[in-house]
Amino acid sequence: MIAIATISLLISGCVSTDSALTGEQIAKNMENQQDSAHDLSCTISIVGNTSATGAAETVVMEYAYKEPGMARMKYMAPSEIAGQVMVSNGTYAWVYNPLDNSVKTMPIPEQEQTDKSMIAQFVDELTTAYTLEQSGSGTVAGHGCYKLTATPTGMSMPMSMEIWVNKETWMPLKIETHRDGERLMEVEYQNLSVNTNISDDTFKFEAPEGATIESMDSMTDAAPKSMTLEDAQATVTFEIKEPAYLPQGYEMSEIMAAPASMSEKSVAIVYTNNTTSDAMSQQLTAIQLAESAYNESVKQPSPTGETETVTVRGQSCNMTMIAGPFGETRVLQWHDNERYYILAGTLDQVELIKIAESI
Repeated sequence: MIAIATISLLISGCVSTDSALTGEQIAKNMENQQDSAHDLSCTISIVGNTSATGAAETVVMEYAYKEPGMARMKYMAPSEIAGQVMVSNGTYAWVYNPLDNSVKTMPIPEQEQTDKSMIAQFVDELTTAYTLEQSGSGTVAGHGCYKLTATPTGMSMPMSMEIWVNKETWMPLKIETHRDGERLMEVEYQNLSVNTNISDDTFKFEAPEGATIESMDSMTDAAPKSMTLEDAQATVTFEIKEPAYLPQGYEMSEIMAAPASMSEKSVAIVYTNNTTSDAMSQQLTAIQLAESAYNESVKQPSPTGETETVTVRGQSCNMTMIAGPFGETRVLQWHDNERYYILAGTLDQVELIKIAESI
């Protein structure tokens, strides 16, 4: 009789099971949880492949958030960036680099200010730009989880995400990004705590003793601004160069100017593949070229990733492979004694060097 009654309840819908929840229902519960999360803290671990051979790069950071818009991040690994700290009170940010004991302070442009945590922003994107399906259940760090499969809406590229959502708290605990069945990146939110009344002091920044401080207060135009090539040329002291060669279908879509330092500006040119009308595909396959005035006494920073030395017009240059949520990006850096160049894209090494040598 008990078994019959249980079956009857299941058929009538009076008993909820994991499989009865749709991806949209799980996402709605995630949204509701974010609305009620007034503060949170966690350790974020990001593991991504940095080469075709599967070599992994791990980034670990301590993260804290509190309304309205306060955030703190401290990098713990890898060693190249360990100890770097970013603190924001919602309208102003401080960035500390222990390698040279320096602090950069800057206002946050109004259009970039947000009252949402990093996780809440991810959930917003998940519910607006992805098709969601429940794909079972699993366990992360001892917590029972729903498993979601997320596929970008209207995107032709074979990308997907697997998200493990805590059944009790409706918070994401693990995210895996896949392309063509291969895992590109894994993100884990470890030791996640919500609404623990984090002190406001956590989001106050005091510069370490002896630190050099560079204020960006006067850079009211710190955010890049889109403009014509002629207008961009008028803002810089060097002649802007363009590549003579681009892969078939690529055209300039945008050029922007932004501060490179307190006294110099840089330009960034974006080229997109117009053979596809898929906006997300265009964004993911875009080529970006940044140029700034060359200064022999200033060492250009290099991105974190797997770096090798390549040759451009007989000059040794750095080529860095960076793992991202939608694949690998190559970054090529060099100079011609008048300009620094940074060329980035998802193209293969041969194509990227061919573009560089045509500039």
